Amino acid sequence: MKSLWLVVGLLIAFGADAQEQSSPYHFNWKRELIYASGAGLLCAGGLFTSHQVRPLTEAQIASLDPYVLPGFDRGATENWNPKMDLASDIMVYGTITLPALMMINKRARKDFLVVGFMYAETAMLTVGLTELTKGLAQRTRPYAYNPNVDLSEKTDRGARLSFFSGHTALSAALCFTTAKIFSDYSDNPTHEALVWTGAVIVPAVTGYLRYGSGHHFPSDIITGYVVGGAIGYLVPFFHKRKPIVKGLSIAPYSSGNDFGLYLSYRP
Repeated sequence: MKSLWLVVGLLIAFGADAQEQSSPYHFNWKRELIYASGAGLLCAGGLFTSHQVRPLTEAQIASLDPYVLPGFDRGATENWNPKMDLASDIMVYGTITLPALMMINKRARKDFLVVGFMYAETAMLTVGLTELTKGLAQRTRPYAYNPNVDLSEKTDRGARLSFFSGHTALSAALCFTTAKIFSDYSDNPTHEALVWTGAVIVPAVTGYLRYGSGHHFPSDIITGYVVGGAIGYLVPFFHKRKPIVKGLSIAPYSSGNDFGLYLSYRP
């Protein structure tokens, strides 16, 4: 968290000066300071909430019944695969490198502080909302229902943090942010389609690995995908500059008791 706030602070300090007029994004450091503070508080609050969760007792574990779960989710209780768990970790760590890969684009490289700030904001919002929901929901993970899993795994605090999938959410957030930013800088529809295809597939694979590992129900994964994808798309979307309308434009205006039309022309 300290490192993340250091990055945010540097981006706020230098972002406005670094941004060029050719950038597709509008950056206002005062506004971003408010947004970043809110995202940081959400992140800190979410982490605090999830760390207050108490582990399951042996009696609670013994009373778990998979047949009270929705049929859509019940099959996940039969899964347990530590190798798939490790693979899902690797997938998420891979998506964390996406901001560096975006620097391949020349225009994005000139705007690296603004782009970096959006990534940081996306990550804080996603992690904060995920951890807050986990701490409040306290949903038991699928592997806790599995008799083949060691009791030590089931009595860990993390066994009560199933909803929703943080791996899937963070992967989707970073992938969708990358695809949206790439599209905003790119003029090549083919490249954009390829990037968006990858952005859709990577978090889906991550979610599948979380399901196979026994750490999440399908409903956890779907929710994480939707939440992360929405955050990842909307953060750069709301930062994008409004297009300049050229030619003649007409708009109504009102001044006291006077009403009329406002005409303007931009060549």
